[in-house]
Amino acid sequence: MKTEHFQISVIHQKRSAETALIAEKRESTSLTIMKLSDKAIIPTRRSRFAAGHDIYALMDGLVPAKGQTMVETSIAIGLPEGSYGRLAARSVMASQMGIAVGSGVIDADYTGEIQVILRNHGEADCMFKARDWIEQLIIERIANADPMEVDELETTERGKLRFGSSDLNPKRSITLKEEKVKICLLHADMSDNEFSSAPDIGSDPRLIKEREMCSSAHVHAALTRTLNDGFLEKIKVAGNEDERWQERSPELVRIRESGKKMPDEGIEKDGLLYRKNGL
Repeated sequence: MKTEHFQISVIHQKRSAETALIAEKRESTSLTIMKLSDKAIIPTRRSRFAAGHDIYALMDGLVPAKGQTMVETSIAIGLPEGSYGRLAARSVMASQMGIAVGSGVIDADYTGEIQVILRNHGEADCMFKARDWIEQLIIERIANADPMEVDELETTERGKLRFGSSDLNPKRSITLKEEKVKICLLHADMSDNEFSSAPDIGSDPRLIKEREMCSSAHVHAALTRTLNDGFLEKIKVAGNEDERWQERSPELVRIRESGKKMPDEGIEKDGLLYRKNGL
């Protein structure tokens, strides 16, 4: 047995303590039935995977048109822990005779007789006999949550919209809240900024001397902004479509193809070369 099936009690006797394991009552998973009279019928299921247990009338009766009747079953039930019983109408009685079931909730701690309220929405009286199948009992799991007062409720898509609000947009899909991210925008000092591009390789005297040039810039100002993460994706897409930006990539390709070591002052990022501690 698992540890949760036991509780520990400590018995103090003079200066010694004794620990005893006491088996707890295991959670019941069965629906227990008690007959309150010899004429009562134990609920049955019509098939192996039927959701409902058929409930039978104890004696003959009648449900008047546009009225209701309390029907005795002479049975009491014990429900599994963490569940409740829901009384539901038979589909054939509901569709053909307009019979519905009222007061259909049975609490797990109720052990009295199950009595059924049948309501007749039809135009004719509905007669039934003893031992007739009049309704079905469905066992449903529930969360026995304790109420807790709060100052605010979590934000939902529907919010405080009332009756009929679901019809305003029947094709409404679930909307995901876009995450906010913080980025730092660096403003370069354009008076002292230079970078090498592919055409410069054969014309710039410094590059002809095989000095590997990386982009460099002095930061003039830094600003922090909170933006949607989708904005960063737009910047990435725009960068891939910027021809001037893409012209710098051959510089890295040339170094790779030559088998030369990357410059000590350079750093590779997204396929491009940058000067360390710079832009």
